[in-house]
Amino acid sequence: MTEPAPQPLLDRIRSSPFARNLLSLGGAAILNRVLGLATLGWAARHLGPELYGQIGFGLSVTAYASILLSPGLTAWGVRAIAQDRAAAGRLLIIVNGTQFLLSLVGFLGAAVFAFTSLSDPQERMVVMLSAMNLLLQALSADWVLNGLELARITAGFGVIVSLLSTIGLLTWVHGPADLYHVPILAFLSGAASIGGSYWVIVRHLRVHLEWPTWLQVTGALRASLPLGIMAALVVVLHYANNLIVRAFMGERELGVYLSSYRLVELASTIPTILAGAFFPRLARTVVGAPDQAAREAQLFARVHIVPGMLVAAMMLTEPDAIIGVIYGAKYAEAIPLLRIMAPAVLFNYAICGYTNCLISYGRDRVMLAVVIVSTIVSVGGGLLLVPRYGALGGAIAIAFVDLSGWLVSLPAYRKAVGSLQLGVWRWPFVGAVCAGAVTMALHAANVPWPVRIPLACASYLPFVYISFRDLLRGVTPA
Repeated sequence: MTEPAPQPLLDRIRSSPFARNLLSLGGAAILNRVLGLATLGWAARHLGPELYGQIGFGLSVTAYASILLSPGLTAWGVRAIAQDRAAAGRLLIIVNGTQFLLSLVGFLGAAVFAFTSLSDPQERMVVMLSAMNLLLQALSADWVLNGLELARITAGFGVIVSLLSTIGLLTWVHGPADLYHVPILAFLSGAASIGGSYWVIVRHLRVHLEWPTWLQVTGALRASLPLGIMAALVVVLHYANNLIVRAFMGERELGVYLSSYRLVELASTIPTILAGAFFPRLARTVVGAPDQAAREAQLFARVHIVPGMLVAAMMLTEPDAIIGVIYGAKYAEAIPLLRIMAPAVLFNYAICGYTNCLISYGRDRVMLAVVIVSTIVSVGGGLLLVPRYGALGGAIAIAFVDLSGWLVSLPAYRKAVGSLQLGVWRWPFVGAVCAGAVTMALHAANVPWPVRIPLACASYLPFVYISFRDLLRGVTPA
């Protein structure tokens, strides 16, 4: 009996909701990155390093206040909806109702900190305006759409937010006097996105809101506690060096440090988008089809390592062009910081690709060990290195945070998936070396960056094909 002819790639993509979801997210990610770079550079150039540091400090304080929102609830909610879609309405009320009440406590905590610890009225007001975003974080329904495997809708609203922010910044931020407009614009554009998400969920998807019992609420809090502790520690390790640089070096040095770190953060949002497509599917297949889940865990690792390797290579070899084009000469001190932080991007992609699989498999307690080690490296490294080396010390600490967490995750990942997936690193690494060599050779020949960087990226494409050729010839996930 002859096997049926393989279905053409485009037909497989059209017939696969998963593939369409992933491609939609990829297109939205590219557009968001372009808009994000534009807004990032515009605000930093027009405010200057010192005021840009104030904005970053306000966001860091807000992030620490967000720990009070029991952040593990949303990750738990995504997994719960992926396994039982009929419970979406009840879970929406449990998660967002609880987080809204806790956001009021978080906002009060940020206000107390601002008025008791900050003497500069301007810096105090920036913290208060930034803390308003706690309310938006509590009410966001993006996690519901992710759980329903409709992350492409979330990505669409993300593009709308980026467009609104870009238009607002270009028209409303032109100098230091417009400092307060930055957090206000972030709040208004975020509120518009949340309103659109609720309209889709209630009116279009017709999710029936169901009032939960007290027992269901307390059960959700208990079940999400390990993820909540993990998410809280992630916030601590993510923003610790912002506060450490601010405490030891001042606002201007923080602004220079953040100009590099913001690029790392921007590049690292791609794993979040990938998780929006893969995480709910993995959580579902782990329960119903464990063999399929193991195969897709390998694909999950590949789609993280392939782009992460290229981004890290460009940051390592082209930091002067990246900083110069986006921020200008005022931020030239950030060039060596970005080069040092380049490995952090790669291992952020790696740790997201590996640890999201562990969460899908329900290994929440293993994740606690991962983030505890990462937090120790982030806080301990910052406290040890920043007083001696300034912002450069903070960059060195950041470079080792995700590497240490990824190493800790490997034994549990191998036990859950059956392999460390180290083979998926081979061709992306060769491609990154090739791309780096191309850009360095062109740089030595004084080829301008608008030609140099695209040619280097083009040299990476054959290795992308090699990494995914079995998928292109095989069966696209349904």
